[in-house]
Amino acid sequence: MQEIFEALKQSESLTSVVLSTLILIGTYLVSRLAVFAEKIVARHTVQRTETLYDDKLFDIVDRAIRRLIWIVGFYLAFRQLHIFWANSTMIPSAIKGVLYVIAVLILARMLNRILETLLEWYTEEVGERSSVQLKEEFRPLLRRMIGIVIYLMAVVHIMHYFKQNISSVLVSLGVGSLAIALAAKDTLANMIAGFMIMTDRPFRLGDRILLESGEMGDVYDIGLRTTKILTFDNTLIVVPNQQIINEKLTNLSYPDPQIRVVVHVGVAYGSNLEQVKQIMEQACLDHPDVLETSPPEAYFLNFGDSSLDLRVVCRVATWGQQWRVSEDIRLTVYKAFQEAGIEIPFPQRVVTVQKNPDEPSPEL
Repeated sequence: MQEIFEALKQSESLTSVVLSTLILIGTYLVSRLAVFAEKIVARHTVQRTETLYDDKLFDIVDRAIRRLIWIVGFYLAFRQLHIFWANSTMIPSAIKGVLYVIAVLILARMLNRILETLLEWYTEEVGERSSVQLKEEFRPLLRRMIGIVIYLMAVVHIMHYFKQNISSVLVSLGVGSLAIALAAKDTLANMIAGFMIMTDRPFRLGDRILLESGEMGDVYDIGLRTTKILTFDNTLIVVPNQQIINEKLTNLSYPDPQIRVVVHVGVAYGSNLEQVKQIMEQACLDHPDVLETSPPEAYFLNFGDSSLDLRVVCRVATWGQQWRVSEDIRLTVYKAFQEAGIEIPFPQRVVTVQKNPDEPSPEL
């Protein structure tokens, strides 16, 4: 052992190699110790939760830390070998630069994967609650945008480390982005509006909506550029997302899917209005789809030109039952009116003809 120490004292290069080797061995032991410690932490924290996303995040950070430990170990081991290139500055700078680039890329990849995992969690949770296809429409594009931004920042940081002029690159990127934005401003505006629809969720798939133009239908698909609405004629209305965001829109299915059923009836003057109202309310109560939580109510509206106008209001569980239930109530009311002898009058006009006494009577 004493001979080994003497040899190390006499040979500086041998001492550098031994110290460098010991550093690499220590790096290996530290990495194994980090793995052991991370398993203990994972066993007592993330593995006890029901979700798998925290396990993914922990695994991403775990791999990045172990790789950075080896980068630091290689750098410290490399510094001990300085005697071999004491007269050269190119080799140390090159190796140091390579290690720095690898470290920056490791951190960029870790950040990118963390944001992708968080985006996956958000789209899965929000998509499940709102029935919007965020997974298919929202996540792929945003994931690419996140990756581009993160790795672009990494490249700019690396160029800055090597003392490269990045101002021209930034100016070029700015000019290019401006040109793209001007050329595709309508598309970008619709895409931004699509993001707003997916996050703010003014409507969901299957909701019945009424546009400001008067068109009504069910939401068939929500895309990044357009929203498709299925009309009662089984045709699709394709509306740009920017137009939907900027105009007034009525959602007939949210927040409560219950909807009113309104039936108007006109009866002849002289009819018993209390009996008429009772018949109309009973027709609603007898229908199995009318909700008992909102009892039907009949109202006398006004004196019409040919009839006494009334209406009855009740509620059903969903908008899909509205038209069928209203038809059933009309048929029931009409039959009940016939049995009770209540007349539903035709439009009538009273015409009075006055004769002018100064005019001679027409000859027959």
